[in-house]
Amino acid sequence: MNTNTARNEGARGGERETRLILVFSASQLVLHLWQCIESGDPRLWLPHAVAYLHDLLLLGALLMVAWVVRRFTTHRLRLGGEIFSVAILLIAGALLAIYPQLLREYLAFPVNVFATDGASARVLLTEYLGLWRLWPAGVAFVIAAAALVAPIRLPEWHRARLLLWTIVVALGIVTLPRSPNPFLHSLKEEAVALFTRSERVVPSLQRPPWRTNAAPTATRVSLTIGEPLTADHVFLIVLEGVTSADFENDFVNEDSKFFSRVSERAMYFRRYYATNLDSYTSLIAMLTSVQVPYRAYADESLYGAVNQTANLTHSLRDLGFFTLFVSTYAHQPFVPTRNDWDRVLDRGDLPSLEGWVSLGSSRMEAATEDRAALSTVVDTAAAHPRTFVLHELVYGHSTEWRARTGQTQLAYYDAYLRDLFDQLEAKGLGPRSLLVIVSDHGDRAKASVAENYRVPLLVVGAHVPPGGDAEFRSHLDLQSIVASYLTKTALPRPRTETYVIGSTERWVYGAIKATGDYLFIDDETGAVLSVRGGLNASKLRETFQSSLNEFGVLFGQRS
Repeated sequence: MNTNTARNEGARGGERETRLILVFSASQLVLHLWQCIESGDPRLWLPHAVAYLHDLLLLGALLMVAWVVRRFTTHRLRLGGEIFSVAILLIAGALLAIYPQLLREYLAFPVNVFATDGASARVLLTEYLGLWRLWPAGVAFVIAAAALVAPIRLPEWHRARLLLWTIVVALGIVTLPRSPNPFLHSLKEEAVALFTRSERVVPSLQRPPWRTNAAPTATRVSLTIGEPLTADHVFLIVLEGVTSADFENDFVNEDSKFFSRVSERAMYFRRYYATNLDSYTSLIAMLTSVQVPYRAYADESLYGAVNQTANLTHSLRDLGFFTLFVSTYAHQPFVPTRNDWDRVLDRGDLPSLEGWVSLGSSRMEAATEDRAALSTVVDTAAAHPRTFVLHELVYGHSTEWRARTGQTQLAYYDAYLRDLFDQLEAKGLGPRSLLVIVSDHGDRAKASVAENYRVPLLVVGAHVPPGGDAEFRSHLDLQSIVASYLTKTALPRPRTETYVIGSTERWVYGAIKATGDYLFIDDETGAVLSVRGGLNASKLRETFQSSLNEFGVLFGQRS
């Protein structure tokens, strides 16, 4: 083959790749504009604009890689190189098309997408996003494939292309430090981790022993709650992602209309800690007093059996309580101790959505505001002599709530609790009700910040002595705390330390001492993420591995 023929074939290969870049650039622009318009939130225009700019930066970088592959590939391997380049561009363009609809959530929780394992990715696609929300990727792929075979010649605009690329690169570099683009942000995180990674201190955790039919299994032993009881109706209200610092600043004060009404019969726990940085595993810990030593969205077969062990729901059910789990999500697959609830209520069970704010940005985020369920909750309590209700609040799980309602998270919770209190009083249920208000966890993006695990616990009831509890406690004590207020018995003994698990992104484990010392380890790298005091990383890893082994024997996968 002569030089001119080779040059012409190379030009045609470059033209195919350029077509793909142009198609994906146009489709990304449409997707970003569509999300900006649909959100109705002008604050999102700038993040979408910067994210789109970084889309162009990524696509341009891929085009440059394709050029390098084509330039330095021998003639014999050139066809394979071109197929590889086109395939990479098609995959990259399809993946980019998915995220504009999730940008709001990503801004609230900017994880490293390259740290996601297979189980987390499956949950994201099937449970959180919903497979039907992948349609932008399919459309972008089809349009790009059509552009590859369309008999259209691109104009010769090399100088304009070079000028545009120069502008994109310059703006991209300027805005790179705080990129809202999940792929560029994750690439930056990977690069930073590569060059600043701390030395491995401990080896990775080992897979725990498999549970066998002959292995000991957790037997159901009801929590000791004796008659008489101080309350007939127990409401466990789980706030979403609220830390104690925020709660103390914005809620436990005279500015809170709810707290000002109940302060004479409320106990606030100032040193209460979440065990996990995800809602599902936190709820499991609250109800079973067993800590799941995994990220919540790891393979559930690793820990799902823990939902069958002794738990608060079953104990109260044995005492004649009608048990009700409530969340106003349209789709909620993560219900703790599912078999022990007499009823699981979701958005489909609400009498009416009229007048209430509803969202539907993704399968898992599709929900109606929490207050829409209150009349059903109170009516259920009025219809039974005894009830135990766990209401997992959804307001605050997505930043879209504040944009749609104009209310801060804690202002909304204040209104919710006042509404609940008023409806209970109107039904004559107030004097015999116990309200347990707790947060599931803090900021999931800050797995190595100890204060992020300190979450509020407020107990309100006619027989609750007012004041503050300053002892060191955690979600593992919640069962016993509820039992102590129902029976007027002593609170559980304070802890000297608690182990914590975070996060959705990486498998981070740590320990927090009652003294204030703490230590957090990234299991993937074996590096210490943060430390205070004299805790020893090797000892923590050894202790955590032992608890992981014990958990695996009792609740893990069967061999």
